[in-house]
Amino acid sequence: MALPIRFCLLVCGLFVAAGAGAMTLTVQNEPHLAQARALVQEALRVGGLAVDMVDSPKANERRNVALISEGLTHIDMMPATPTRLELVRNGKLRMIPIPLDRGLLGYRVNLLLESRRDMLAGVRTAEDLRAFSLGQNVGWMDVEIYRAAGIPTKEIKDWADGEFALQMEAGFLDLFPLGLEETLTHFLPHFRGKYPQLTIDPHVIVRYPWFRFVWVSPKPEADEVFDALQRGFDKMVANGRFLRIWRQYRKPPPRGVFAGRVVIDIPNPFYGYDLVPPKYRHLLFEDGAR
Repeated sequence: MALPIRFCLLVCGLFVAAGAGAMTLTVQNEPHLAQARALVQEALRVGGLAVDMVDSPKANERRNVALISEGLTHIDMMPATPTRLELVRNGKLRMIPIPLDRGLLGYRVNLLLESRRDMLAGVRTAEDLRAFSLGQNVGWMDVEIYRAAGIPTKEIKDWADGEFALQMEAGFLDLFPLGLEETLTHFLPHFRGKYPQLTIDPHVIVRYPWFRFVWVSPKPEADEVFDALQRGFDKMVANGRFLRIWRQYRKPPPRGVFAGRVVIDIPNPFYGYDLVPPKYRHLLFEDGAR
């Protein structure tokens, strides 16, 4: 993959530039990942590694994978996908399978037009959802999950500011599902700033195994980073620090969110809940319905 020479030189020189002081790392940074980045930074500190973080380029998932597998990004915090898991198996990427979103990424709520707020009032099963068209970003593995369940799903390039509202108004798609908790706390208010006609469906939550993990460059210069993260996260989970930091940035959905909503389980054809190792499973959010 062709990448800007200046960027390559910058990243390749980061460890040298850090000298004997703090190590400089290129780390993913997006507004909805504030808690993930804070957890990573604390895990590095607890693991005994002083670091300075610089932001990696904002990119789609295909480029994110290329950047980190080539060592141009040192750490990112993305959902586990078949591509990433295959790279881990082949030694071309490293994974710390700690659920940074506590599994809440797998609870999906649909954004739709306010004028069609009750579109899903009669939906009870995954089969019922097949009557509607969903939108998802290009390259998201959710696309394959929905399609495997027989639900029509279209890939939408522009979505990050709620642009899909225009495609809904044009009749191109009906719904745009996103993570329940991040939609309530970030995406819905953000989208409504430009597209106040958007709201969330009050009738359905779709649930499947979907986890945001920590990923580390496979390059030898990141060995110390990987080891420090492992040590740090294990200590933070054991002493409760992980959940305390998580709650500073995020909060579980209120129980009232589930009242009146049907929870529809669909399978993830690529992995199950057992992808999270036993030592971290108690971190997963439980709504009582599973």
